Amino acid sequence: MTSIENSDPPSSDLSKLSRLYASGDLKSVESFCEVLLTAYPDSAVVYNVLGVALEGQGKLEESVLAYEKTNQKNPGHLDAYHNAGVLLSKLGRFEEARKKYVKIIEQSPKDGDAYNNLGVILQKLNQHRLAASYLQKAVVLQPGNASTFFNYANSLRELEESDKALENYDSAIRLNPSFSIAFNNRGSLLESIHNYEEAWRSYTKAIELNPRYVAAYSNRGGIEQKLGNYAQSELDLSEAIKLDPWKETDPSEASNFKFRLYISLGDTQMYLGQYKKALASYDSAITIEPENKDVLAFKGNALAGLGKLSEGLRLKQESFGFICFDVLKGVSIVRG
Repeated sequence: MTSIENSDPPSSDLSKLSRLYASGDLKSVESFCEVLLTAYPDSAVVYNVLGVALEGQGKLEESVLAYEKTNQKNPGHLDAYHNAGVLLSKLGRFEEARKKYVKIIEQSPKDGDAYNNLGVILQKLNQHRLAASYLQKAVVLQPGNASTFFNYANSLRELEESDKALENYDSAIRLNPSFSIAFNNRGSLLESIHNYEEAWRSYTKAIELNPRYVAAYSNRGGIEQKLGNYAQSELDLSEAIKLDPWKETDPSEASNFKFRLYISLGDTQMYLGQYKKALASYDSAITIEPENKDVLAFKGNALAGLGKLSEGLRLKQESFGFICFDVLKGVSIVRG
């Protein structure tokens, strides 16, 4: 039986492969891997490089298969498990990714990256208690990794362990003072425990670090509402929409987030007496969720503010419905 050590090409061929990869010519890397695998079909090293080259070209399913081949040839090739885990996560195949990181931990119990990545996968599977247990180990193994503290804090927040979550967001920020998403999530945690002033400062810091951070503008706009600063809220929510307007034809659009953003902007504009602007914001929300009847009531309020009372009342009735009474059916609400 051929040993793992003897299954790889000679160092001269591996050096050539390394130079090709360093050049960025991934197609040539793929071609040379195929040549080498003809002569050395059991080389886990070449299969792993092939997987990386395929992934870099967007050939993702082929890449997964190459990583699988790597570990078939050498079950101890931890880089291939890592590579496969990351790729499977990108593909939304979280359960398969989970198994890869479990394999790594079985063979390398002090691999902090594996604990961290497994924790993130479990978050995506909504298993935050289990995620926290792995992420707690990750922060011990990687005390200098800001991302690990950040991920641990996210699970603690989901578990409503607010004090510990805040401590870990603060640790992440101490390690990486430019960690804008940590400031944003810290703000969201503080908002959830009604510490609005400190939440505002966290959102503001996130925006200072990343002036195009849409979620931070949206979040700060919401805090401004709670603090009664409606004019500033209107500016922040408008900026969020300006930076990332609704794109109807984009399948990756976060439609619910954009819907809520337009509704929040409309509500703020209503408070400021900007009824025409509010009407436009609600109309934009309707384009995102045309079946949502609740928006009609908001739009009705804006029309009433413009003096169009009968039209506004009609929309509110269409939203809330009419109360009807039938001897046999009882009380019901009829919409439309």
